[in-house]
Amino acid sequence: MRPHLMHRCLRLASVCLVLTVTACQAEAPDPVSAPVAMDPAPATAPAATPPAAAPVVSPAGRYEATSPAPGTLTLSDAGDGQWHVALRGGAVPDGASTAADCELEARGPLAEGRITADVVPFEGTLMSLTETDLAREPATVSIVLNGDVATVTTDYAQCALGADLAGTYTRVATP
Repeated sequence: MRPHLMHRCLRLASVCLVLTVTACQAEAPDPVSAPVAMDPAPATAPAATPPAAAPVVSPAGRYEATSPAPGTLTLSDAGDGQWHVALRGGAVPDGASTAADCELEARGPLAEGRITADVVPFEGTLMSLTETDLAREPATVSIVLNGDVATVTTDYAQCALGADLAGTYTRVATP
């Protein structure tokens, strides 16, 4: 049951209980004029009000990773329940042997704190990916959201050897 409906049901039940107790007390005979043996009713605690639901926080924004390699993750609402994912990153610095930076774009739904997105064709600043590339080697990205932290895993294999987009990204900007 949704929290606001539960709150209304509990409130209605509390009002009914108060009205019933008030009606019973009004019908009870005056103890001075007509003594009646009465069982003491057990005391009831007032109904607890459920805590308010936490506000839903949008994951939209720019996230950055610094370790093991630098990277940027951008999440934006693409509409229709879909999220646009843009990842750009590199490799652990290793002098002249450092792998080239890499990027990808993906799209997928947000459910239970996780975005599971399919990599989509794109024309980026570092590279591009076509439908033909994805037909040969489809890829996905999984992003687990926890507050301002996004943990990224991917099976994307278009990056240079040594470049890795997976990792922990921390939100640094919101739209």
